[in-house]
Amino acid sequence: MTEPRECIKDNFLVDYGSFAIIDIDGLSSMATALPPEQLYAQTSQDEPWFAATANMAVARSRAGYHHIVAITLELWEREPPVECEIKAEIHTTEMHSSSGRVRACNSGGEAGPIIDLGKPNALWSVRGYRIAKSNPGLDSEFFPDEFDDDDENMGGYPEGLEEFRFRFWPKDTDSVDD
Repeated sequence: MTEPRECIKDNFLVDYGSFAIIDIDGLSSMATALPPEQLYAQTSQDEPWFAATANMAVARSRAGYHHIVAITLELWEREPPVECEIKAEIHTTEMHSSSGRVRACNSGGEAGPIIDLGKPNALWSVRGYRIAKSNPGLDSEFFPDEFDDDDENMGGYPEGLEEFRFRFWPKDTDSVDD
């Protein structure tokens, strides 16, 4: 399979330099699940920029404090080929999903569209791509007091600095020969 079975694309507000991909059931009560603070502490702007635990993954931005990114969530039937895009930082991890339905969420509670992975209570492999984009109109650091936090349309925040792509496939299909 060379195409994802399902693909959800959206523009999404990264706030405080990070966002989460979270199961719609919320945080996990599994004994092995890390609390959000510990999961966040395992990431950085550099490496690793992406980490996961049961029902939650955290992704860190390199482009700024508050900004709007293009985000894509994809469902694959088996491990997809690795795209070696220029300027892409790639990290693969595992994430348990209790409901089988996940979406991006920021610390302000804003959530993106849901992707249905099709199988609840399963372990998923997730390959994240953090892709730097060029925006010639923006050439400095961004700080939250420069923008209107009450703007309901995400207006005023810089756009086009980064793109994130997350590819999910069932863990039990890893390393399957075609």
